Amino acid sequence: MHGTHRKKEVLINRKVLLQGLAALGGAAALERCSGGGASVDARATATPTATPTPSATPGVNATPTATARATATPTATATSSASCTVTNEGEIGPYFADDSATGFDRVDVVTNIDGTDAQSGVPLSLNIYVVDTENNCAPYSGAQLDVWHCNASGVYSDISSEGTSSDTYLRGYQLTNASGYAQFVTIVPGWYQGRTTHIHLRVRSTYSEASSTTDQTNTTQLFFPQSVVDYLAQNVAPYSAEGVNPTTNASDRVYSNEVDGQTLLTLSGSYASGFSATYTVGLPITTLPSNTSSLRSKPAARRR
Repeated sequence: MHGTHRKKEVLINRKVLLQGLAALGGAAALERCSGGGASVDARATATPTATPTPSATPGVNATPTATARATATPTATATSSASCTVTNEGEIGPYFADDSATGFDRVDVVTNIDGTDAQSGVPLSLNIYVVDTENNCAPYSGAQLDVWHCNASGVYSDISSEGTSSDTYLRGYQLTNASGYAQFVTIVPGWYQGRTTHIHLRVRSTYSEASSTTDQTNTTQLFFPQSVVDYLAQNVAPYSAEGVNPTTNASDRVYSNEVDGQTLLTLSGSYASGFSATYTVGLPITTLPSNTSSLRSKPAARRR
C-alpha cells in the first residue's frame, strides 16, 4: 500500500501556524465537561496543495478563505454538553513509544525533534482539555498528554518495522496547565489498511500513570468526520496519492466498538489554510462495558 518511508516536501508554514498560541491561554472559559469539541478557527497559512475549497466544506463548521486566520479567543460551540462524562478507552495499538525525553516535550510535532523531515499535509491545531469527572469536572493540571499518529502516507515514525527508527515526527507530549489545557500543532493523519484515520492520545495522571506499550488504561483515539476523510482522499495532495480508504469510521473496530463514536473531532477551518479542533478528555478514561474486543494492534497486512 504505502512506501516504507515516504517523505514529502514541506508544505506547511509552521512558523505562521504557531502564531497566536498565546491567545489560547485565555480559553479557560471553555466548557470543561464536553465529550465533543469546541472549535476554533484555523491558525495556518500553509501554501495549499488542495484544489480550491468548495463553498460548503464537508464536515467543517466554518470555511474561511485560504488566507483567513483567527485572532479571537476560541469559544465553545453548540456541540458542547453540560454533562460531565468520562472518555471511552481506545486501544493503544502497536506504535506507542514512551518518548518522555526533553526533546519530545513540544507543541509542534510536525518535524523530527531536531527540526528535520517536516511532514506534509493539512495543518491541524489540536487543543486538548483534561477534566476530572470525579471532582466536579475540575480542570486537571499536570497530566502528561502523549500524541502520536501516522503521516499522510500512513507511516509512523520511531518504528523499526516501518523503517523509521531514526525519525521522531508526529510524536510528542505536553503537560496540562492550570486550566487543564495543552495544544499540539500537527497535520491531519492519513490512513493505513484496516484502520480509519485517527490520532492516538495517552493521558498519564494519578488515575493511571502507565507508560508501558501494553497497558492501555489511560489511552484513547481521536477521529475525523467521514466527509473530511473522504474529501482529502479524493481532492487533496498528498492524501489523494493513497486513494480512498476502504475502512470507514463505521467499519473501524475502535471507532465503533471501543469508543462508540464518542471521540469524533469537530473541525473549524479549511483544507487550504488548515483546521483546528478542541476536545475535552474526562478522566478517568474508562473501558466501555460492551467492549469485548481483544484486538490491540493493527493488521499485519497493511500494504497495498
